[in-house]
Amino acid sequence: MQLVRFRRKKTDSFRPGLVEAGTVHDLGAGYPSIGRFLAEFPDGWSASALPKGAAALPLAEVELGVPVDDGANVYLVGANYRKHALEAGLDVPKIPVVFQKPTTALVPPGAPIRIPAISTQLDYEGELAVVIGRKARLVKKADSPRHVAGLTICNDVTARDLQWVQLGKHNIVDWFSSKSLDSSSPLGPWIVPVAAAGDPHALRLTTHLNGELMQDGETSLMVFNVWDLVEFVSARVTLNPGDVISTGTPFGVGAFRNKIFLKPGDVLRVEVSGVGVLENRVERDPA
Repeated sequence: MQLVRFRRKKTDSFRPGLVEAGTVHDLGAGYPSIGRFLAEFPDGWSASALPKGAAALPLAEVELGVPVDDGANVYLVGANYRKHALEAGLDVPKIPVVFQKPTTALVPPGAPIRIPAISTQLDYEGELAVVIGRKARLVKKADSPRHVAGLTICNDVTARDLQWVQLGKHNIVDWFSSKSLDSSSPLGPWIVPVAAAGDPHALRLTTHLNGELMQDGETSLMVFNVWDLVEFVSARVTLNPGDVISTGTPFGVGAFRNKIFLKPGDVLRVEVSGVGVLENRVERDPA
């Protein structure tokens, strides 16, 4: 069963639900947030997690939101695949390079990625993301698996023309401008329990742009695996149920494939085996 945030009408607020066989079971009465549900079921969930009398709706009749609570912490990892670091002209990192993305940047499944007026070089980055189930502080690598409840998909869309700034004699990465743009980064469509998806280090990740295969990677090729990342992040900040760590993108991003940047009308499809498909169109921001 997949964990989602959904609403029936645009006037409703998003609430947690469990999807089974094309039906969404409403969890809102017992669990007001994704974080609350995951704290109750940090080791995964099944039909036994459904409250008695939970309303059921056809999946086709609801709108899915980002499966992350407003205000949750979303951490991402740079250059975490060797071939991607090399295609970008970077050294393979010796420790994880971690940054944050605000939830205002996130886009739900099926909703448009917005090209803002300040950028003409948006680029896709398909990624596996993991969702925390237990509060994690100073967690050792060996204990990290207990703290990951589920898996989802992230498309860490990046504004390449806003990525670098001059600081004195040095070029540095402007994580904020290039990675935090409103309505730029899809995440979803749901959260799958780790046990249902399988080993997070044995999954295939692909990204298609307008039907053409652009990225095709194996999560086994991460420089720092999921358990390394939980240890690293939790040594610096407390991770709470519902927080997300997106684990980096493999080789094949657009900037290094003849400078292929996103344009209105493009369709991006990121798929992770055992997790699902995250598909979004690209539009110009009307603002």
